Amino acid sequence: MTGESDALDAAARAVDAACVSSGFFVVVGHGVSPELVDDAMGMARQFFRLPYEEKQKVAPPDFADYRGFLGLDTTSLAATLGDDETPPDLAESFNVGRFDDPEVRARAFVPGGEATFCPNRWPQQPAGLRPLFERYYAVMEQLCMRMLPIFARALDLPPDWFDDKVRDHTALLLFNWYPPADGVVRAGQLRRGAHTDYGAFTVVAAEQIPGLQIRSDGGWVDVPMVPGGFVVNLGDLMARWTNDRWVSTLHQVVIPQGPDRLRDRMSVPFFFQPSYRAIIETIPTTITAQRPARYEPVVAGEWIAAKSASMIEDDEDS
Repeated sequence: MTGESDALDAAARAVDAACVSSGFFVVVGHGVSPELVDDAMGMARQFFRLPYEEKQKVAPPDFADYRGFLGLDTTSLAATLGDDETPPDLAESFNVGRFDDPEVRARAFVPGGEATFCPNRWPQQPAGLRPLFERYYAVMEQLCMRMLPIFARALDLPPDWFDDKVRDHTALLLFNWYPPADGVVRAGQLRRGAHTDYGAFTVVAAEQIPGLQIRSDGGWVDVPMVPGGFVVNLGDLMARWTNDRWVSTLHQVVIPQGPDRLRDRMSVPFFFQPSYRAIIETIPTTITAQRPARYEPVVAGEWIAAKSASMIEDDEDS
């Protein structure tokens, strides 16, 4: 047990150092099958290569409901920071939540939060997409749950401190497809505009194609690509929770130069978010004489819903 405890301590120290300095780190040795990741990305690519009319069959009916397919020019992550000048993101996406299960939905549901608790829209094609995506969601959910005790130790908290805050978590799985930039790209257009994530943390699988960058020392720095690794980054709620001890860093996905510009790219972020009702208030161990509590409490679901709504671009305004 001593060896296991020492390993956990070392992991917690490494996570804390990364979360203090950049809010980004890469997880390896996670036990997730690389074949599962490859299969999920391959299935998603098959979906995105369907005719647009076929994909539109699982598009949300309005912009308050964002399960299913979102096409080009429908989202702008830069808008979540109030940037209304950046063109919409050069990306398509497919969104998956956890509320197809009526018992889970009934237990977690909060009136007024309907957009968070939408059931999924599953396409008929390609065959096998739903069970594969549901399996991937479950594996990512388990990985995040295994990470929480490491976060807790890094913050000098009991190992189960996060458990009651995430019992009815509202995690969202997003398949991003970035098409080849082989046509006209609008000035300033990115695959994903500069933004911070707004939940607790995000676990990202991405193909080994450059593009993801973080803001550092006034410039943009490429995030290293580690084969088989998941990129983890913190969101705004975790920054609030930790009194800005841990940071939620601005990041973007740029269009690469050279031959990579003509390749499509898949990325699969899993946004781990607390229960809708969870009250996000300053973790006591992050309050010091030099760093008094900086934030008023917020309701997790209300915060995330407001930020999510600002991401969606109404076609009439695009």
